[in-house]
Amino acid sequence: MELDDIYEELLVLVSDYGAQVDTPIESEHFFEALIKEFDGTQSEFLLFVQDNLPNWYRSVPENGPNWIQDAEWQFHDGKPMLFLGEIKVPKSAGVFHDDAAVFIFLSESGISKSVIQVA
Repeated sequence: MELDDIYEELLVLVSDYGAQVDTPIESEHFFEALIKEFDGTQSEFLLFVQDNLPNWYRSVPENGPNWIQDAEWQFHDGKPMLFLGEIKVPKSAGVFHDDAAVFIFLSESGISKSVIQVA
């Protein structure tokens, strides 16, 4: 089984969590590693992913990120980071040319990353 074989089905599953299969590239590597280690059918793998998504894509706010553009879930050491929240930055603040948001992530080891998206 290759990632391309189940890409569409996987995309439907992870998009419910505010993530993408191949963006950023660490996400693609994450799923490729899971596929490589998994010993079962495509259907079994998709059920495995569906069952584990809440453990992988954890979020402090229950609804997850409200991306302005494409999802950019952050990774550290090959694993999805905890989504802590987002800070809205209105155009009126004069920081960006349009409304924006800063998305904040935290790893299990305390590393933080942020993503800025502008509308």
